[in-house]
Amino acid sequence: MVRCHVVLAVAKRNFRSYFSGILGYLFIIVFCVASAALAFSSAFFAANQANLDQLTIWYPWLLLFVIPAITMTTWSDERKLGTDELLFTMPATDVEILAGKYLAVLAVYTVALLFSMINIFVLAWLGAPDAGALMSTYLGYWLAGAALLTAGMLASSLTNNATVAFVLGVVFCCVPVLLFYVTDIIEWFFSALRTTVSLYDLRNVVTSISLQQQLQDFSVGILPLSGIAWFVFFASVMLYLNLIVISKRRWAASQQLGMGFQFVIRAVCLLITFGSLLTI
Repeated sequence: MVRCHVVLAVAKRNFRSYFSGILGYLFIIVFCVASAALAFSSAFFAANQANLDQLTIWYPWLLLFVIPAITMTTWSDERKLGTDELLFTMPATDVEILAGKYLAVLAVYTVALLFSMINIFVLAWLGAPDAGALMSTYLGYWLAGAALLTAGMLASSLTNNATVAFVLGVVFCCVPVLLFYVTDIIEWFFSALRTTVSLYDLRNVVTSISLQQQLQDFSVGILPLSGIAWFVFFASVMLYLNLIVISKRRWAASQQLGMGFQFVIRAVCLLITFGSLLTI
C-alpha cells in the first residue's frame, strides 16, 4: 500500500531543491517567453483568429527541450552525489520514491504552465477567444507534459551525468513527436528510389499515436477520451520502466540487460497495439 505522507515528503524535498537556485526561476522565464513567441508569431496575426493554434503546432517541439530540462537532474544528481543509496535506505518503497519524484517534476511543470497562461489574457485583450477551447487546449498541454515527464525521468535514471540525461531525454521524447513524420520519411525514401508506395493504413496507425495528433484533438475544444487514454497509457508504461530501472540493484548484472531489452520491446509493442485500437 502506498503511503501518501511518504510520497508527499519525497515530492516536497525534490520540489524545493529545484527552486533552491536560480535555475528553476530561469526555466520558467524562458518557457513563458518561448511559448509567447510561438503563440504570437507572424502567422498568428496573418490568420487573424484569437486562438492558440500556432502554439499548438510548435508545442511538441518546445516540449522536447522543456521536459528534459526539468527531469535531467531527477535521478542523475542522486547517483552523482551518492544520495541515492541514502534515499533507498529510507523507510519508503521504490514505488513511493518514484511517485514522489514524479509529483515533484509535475509540480514544476504545472507552475511553469500556469505562468504561461498569460497568453490567454493577451488573447482576451486582442479579441474574443473561445474560453472552452482555450481551457481544453491547456489541459492538452498539461497532459502532454505530464506524459513526457515520465520519459525524461527514465532517461535521467540511466546515467549519473545531467548533460547525458538531457540528451537522452530529448531522444526519448522525440519518439512520440517524430511518429507524425514517419510515413513522410518513408515516402520520401521510396520517391528517391523512383518507387511509388501506398502507406494510407500505416499513416493512420502511426499518426494516431503521435503527440501532434493528440494535441490537435484537444485544440478544437473537446476532451477526447482516446487522447486522455493515450497520455495515461504512455505515462504508465514509462513509469513502469522507471520502476524497473531503479529496482535493478536487486538483480544480477547478467539479468539486467536481458530484462531491460524485454521491457523496451514490450513497451514498443504495447504502444503500437494501442495506436491500432485507437484507429478502429
